[in-house]
Amino acid sequence: MMIADLVQSNIKPRYKAIVAAVIEGVAQRKIPVGQKLPPQRELAHQLGIAIATVGRAYSELEQLGVVTSHVGRGTYISEIKPKYAASEPDTGQSIDMQTYRVPVADLPGLVAETLRSIAADDAASILLENCPTQGAHAHREALATWLGLSGVTAAPEQIIVTNGGQHAAMCALSTITHPGQTIATEELTDPRMKAVAGYLDRQLAAVKMDAQGMLPDALESLCKSGRRISAIYCTPRNQNPTNSILPHDRRLAIAEIAERYDIPIIESDIYGTLRQEKEPPIFSIAPHRTHFVTSLGRIAGPGMKVGCLVSPPESVLRCQSGVGMSTGASSRLQAEIAARWIKQGHVSRMMSWQQTDALRRVSLLSAYPTLARAASLPTSPHIWLPLPDPWRSEEFVDAAAAHGITIAPTHSFVVGRREVPHAVRIVLGAPETIDVLKTGLDRLERILQNPPRPHGRSA
Repeated sequence: MMIADLVQSNIKPRYKAIVAAVIEGVAQRKIPVGQKLPPQRELAHQLGIAIATVGRAYSELEQLGVVTSHVGRGTYISEIKPKYAASEPDTGQSIDMQTYRVPVADLPGLVAETLRSIAADDAASILLENCPTQGAHAHREALATWLGLSGVTAAPEQIIVTNGGQHAAMCALSTITHPGQTIATEELTDPRMKAVAGYLDRQLAAVKMDAQGMLPDALESLCKSGRRISAIYCTPRNQNPTNSILPHDRRLAIAEIAERYDIPIIESDIYGTLRQEKEPPIFSIAPHRTHFVTSLGRIAGPGMKVGCLVSPPESVLRCQSGVGMSTGASSRLQAEIAARWIKQGHVSRMMSWQQTDALRRVSLLSAYPTLARAASLPTSPHIWLPLPDPWRSEEFVDAAAAHGITIAPTHSFVVGRREVPHAVRIVLGAPETIDVLKTGLDRLERILQNPPRPHGRSA
């Protein structure tokens, strides 16, 4: 396959689009090991960009170990030799590949600089004055600017500042649905969504999905079944756990189904904030019935508990009550920090840092014959791995634990009593360093290369 065909024109900066295309192509077996990349001048001409941009991309790929350059011969996809080998379980180092942890961007001195700036500007009013339930107008203005990067055009009056993305989802669910009502969602969904629904006494109805996400036909069948659906909850980008990306035609179809049956939509973009694409969100297709949920935590780090709920104008006051009924108004200090970082361009720098870190981690998969088959994205810190026969998900999780690797049990993602798939989610972003991640991947590949045996230990 031609490299130029895989490069997404909307990813900026352009050299990262080339890096992402090559890594994703190798991981998905679209680009074979040993293939020669086109000369820099040729690829630059095909893409309509500067030769220096292609050169920077090739250099980055070589640093990641994805390609090897030979003077006079060209640049080739590397055949990375993994160091895994059959052995007894290695429990010397416990490695977490379960927790959805976000690395903190390496921007030295930024927090201290921001706090000094706030103190100089009148820290007392920022820290001690009451914050409106909806959030300060200046903070909502900044978030409106940031939301525009994801294709969400919203006035500050439509935005409710929340204490993170999960809080935003809880506010939406608690105000547009009532106890005992049913919410349609993907048959595999975020465990925290299941926890929130259970806490609020809402029922979840599973909608069948495939590698591209929720199936509109299955959603319509559910709506026709006679079971009253009070809301649709879906994750179009970087879905957790499957990494599916909902195509534009499906987004349109889901919006049309919601219109026919008069059902509100809750669109979660908590996991998709690093992804750059041209496909419009469902919010832009059906803004009069869609509640958009997102957070800065995936960009700035897990401690940045600043999220937002964007609702249709007529629903904002009602959704505000969800903030008051839960944790109350968002932290004024954190919202102030977030607003300043958006205005000063630091959030864009953090996005770039996170994208690079995710790319570096995903690129390691090309060294492993089985792990490379996982559903991965250059901007996602987790992968979804269909297990080879005869592995079952619970056996593999047990085997990984025997080798010192913690993986989330697959049943935690399953909605209702659906059959648990023979697949697992592995969080590449959880290990603190690349070296620890490599050790974890070595062990997992070693397990996969050997058949399972009782009590979770591979041969």
